[in-house]
Amino acid sequence: MILLAVETATSHQSVAIFNDQKLLGYTECESNRSLTTQIIPTIQQLLRVVSLDVADLEGLAVSIGPGTFTGLRVGLATMTAFRLALGIPLVGVPTLEGLAWNLPNSDLPIVSMVSIRAEMVYWGLFQWEHQKLVSKQTDQMGKFSDVCAGLTEPTIVLGDGLARNQESLELHNCLIIEGPSDALWPSAKGVGRAGQELLEMGKFLPEGCTPRYIQPSYAEISKPLIPAQDFSE
Repeated sequence: MILLAVETATSHQSVAIFNDQKLLGYTECESNRSLTTQIIPTIQQLLRVVSLDVADLEGLAVSIGPGTFTGLRVGLATMTAFRLALGIPLVGVPTLEGLAWNLPNSDLPIVSMVSIRAEMVYWGLFQWEHQKLVSKQTDQMGKFSDVCAGLTEPTIVLGDGLARNQESLELHNCLIIEGPSDALWPSAKGVGRAGQELLEMGKFLPEGCTPRYIQPSYAEISKPLIPAQDFSE
């Protein structure tokens, strides 16, 4: 199956194309440019590099969240448009799960961490068992230090949650092992690998689905409260 995978949940956005388990091509979007204006050209350029046409695509995978509100909306809207135009299946890969797929068949547990702001992270705990990725706990929000304190065995950490909290890490005697540099960021490679499994299982995204948000958007947080009206006489 020729699969197009897109990761747009964080500022580290990327696109990948697979033929079954073989990675045909991979490229990262420019972080200093608007994702909205470059996602389609980036996909088209990668298709040219691997000598494929849009019509050759047979499946689609996209990161579904948690992550940045704009990135998730742009990624899902783009892939939904491809699904409608091509009539091919689309699957949604949870961001933290896709990150764990960057390190397949690890012997140690994996904590996926995506930074939200200082000290706060999205996080999930995963374990490879019999070549299957098992979610122990995921789609959580919490303090980086609390996640570290809760570990009971050596654990590999992936994501920018570690890099952005190094000072806090030094204050805690924890069991975190930093993952390899080429697996640290959410990547379309991980989304593609996880997406292939979802496609084989037939777990397609329903029409009209929305990204997986854990916290309200800034617009919702800053929305003024409307006083309740008293309609009593």
